[in-house]
Amino acid sequence: MNKSEHRHQLIRALVSKNKIHTQAELQALLAENDIQVTQATLSRDIKTMNLSKVREEDNSYYVLNTGSISKWEKRLENYMEDALVMLRPVQHQIILKTLPGLAQSFGSVIDSLDFPDVIATLCGDDVCMIICEDATKAQACFESLKKYAPPFFFGE
Repeated sequence: MNKSEHRHQLIRALVSKNKIHTQAELQALLAENDIQVTQATLSRDIKTMNLSKVREEDNSYYVLNTGSISKWEKRLENYMEDALVMLRPVQHQIILKTLPGLAQSFGSVIDSLDFPDVIATLCGDDVCMIICEDATKAQACFESLKKYAPPFFFGE
């Protein structure tokens, strides 16, 4: 086993057993196991290993991404990274504000992903209203959608 394979194996074990919130935390845990790695190398490892961050309450942490991401999920991630202006639940709806001209694209992708709590999407030029049955389902849908937004979007 070469150096990077050994490092990847250790990273998988650490991520499986710990809630690691930052690359610095992961770097410190690797150092405790006698593996010195630069931030750039660690960043490449995270990308190569397809690690994901999941949100839990007010923080996020790395997890092993066991399933493959669909093309629609990847597209939603890209759209949110490039064009999301606002995302927030309002009563039994979620309001998604985008850059001009992109709301219908968001609505189409959300419809394609077939979120279980979404009854309908109604989109204009820069706003997509996602309608749910009640406030509880809207909050659940909002939490699902948050996972596709970049980590910095909600101040994490």
